[in-house]
Amino acid sequence: MNETELKQKTRDTARKLFHTLKGGAGYEQWKKFDKDLARQLSMFFAGALYSREVISQKQRELCAVASLTVLDRHNELRAHIHAALNVGATRQEVAEVIFQQVTYGGMPVVVEALDVYAKVLGERGEPFPAEESAAR
Repeated sequence: MNETELKQKTRDTARKLFHTLKGGAGYEQWKKFDKDLARQLSMFFAGALYSREVISQKQRELCAVASLTVLDRHNELRAHIHAALNVGATRQEVAEVIFQQVTYGGMPVVVEALDVYAKVLGERGEPFPAEESAAR
């Protein structure tokens, strides 16, 4: 893949994952410190790593949600919950992935992750998973 194709793939992948995220997923912040490095990081993450087709984007983002929950990284978790929902994960699947992390990170990180998730749902104007199933 040449550099022009990589740049386009980077833009397309970043847009698909993070288009609902106000302020982007870090790139704008990175550019304030080092524009060239920010471009290189973005091309690696969005253009090379996140665009691989070994697993689906949905699987990749659910893995990110699980990892970021256990690591207790709220800002990144917020971005990747948006991304998971943007690539087809259901609200129930995201909640289940977060709940499953109680085994690995404990209840405090699950509670914190659910708080982040609640804020994301509010930003998106979407109902909580239990509210949706109760309405049926």
